[in-house]
Amino acid sequence: MVEESARDGTLDRLIRILGAFDADRPTLSVAALARRAAIPVPSAYRWVDRLTAAGLLERAEGGAVGPGMRLWELASRSSPGTSLRQAAMPYMDDVQAVLRQHTQIAVLDASGVLVLERLSARGAVPNQATIAGRMPTFTTSLGLVLLAFSRRHVTEAFLTDHADALGSPLREIWHQGGNARNVVNPTEAELRTRLAEVRQQGFAAVDGQVDSEATGVAVPVLSPEGQAIAALGVVVPLSSEFRPGLAPMLMAAARGISRALGPNGAMPPSDTVFPEHPPVTMPDART
Repeated sequence: MVEESARDGTLDRLIRILGAFDADRPTLSVAALARRAAIPVPSAYRWVDRLTAAGLLERAEGGAVGPGMRLWELASRSSPGTSLRQAAMPYMDDVQAVLRQHTQIAVLDASGVLVLERLSARGAVPNQATIAGRMPTFTTSLGLVLLAFSRRHVTEAFLTDHADALGSPLREIWHQGGNARNVVNPTEAELRTRLAEVRQQGFAAVDGQVDSEATGVAVPVLSPEGQAIAALGVVVPLSSEFRPGLAPMLMAAARGISRALGPNGAMPPSDTVFPEHPPVTMPDART
């Protein structure tokens, strides 16, 4: 049985319970929830009863539970990602109307790349991204752009926190054509070289890393200071006729999103307490 510390307050347990669910585990048995939240099973049952009554959890078939509509409703009202998604959708629609493949927008947090929205078409190439799901940071165009154009202290802190992943195989095994393949992260030296290239050219392109028949291209959505708020990307076939024009198309859409967000650019509040770093100048998409 899990021991509950005297310092393990009500809010701490609530955070762990709600955080136990993820894209791979949208529902859990009460016993599994207790293990992931590190609380005793009897306590988990009491919490499930209370949170279900409040609409924050919902019961699924077989006795499993998952996040409830009330939780989604509250999160949708208050999440900073909501305004970003709203600003991005018209421009994502325009890109998707041309490509008819996958168009997505993501942000970087302490855990990596979080996908906020994805538009797809029937018959499009495989794409591992899911809304509210995570993508690898060091081997995807979205992740490379976010690291390359984030404020320097954000990038350095992320590399320090995830140093053990550099040069190592991804924990996830990506599937394509029914066959599993392993993807290896770059070493720190390789990654820093790649990030410098991305900053210089203004976009990231990754061919066949996650899915061998697809290429991902992404650009930053920039704040007025020239730092990444998000990454806007597409996934298309390697043979796509649009490949030469993907970066300019995305840069134009990203500038539109930045304007729609307004002068404050929805920068993370934590960035306001750090020294300013030189802004990044985007290359002109017309050249």
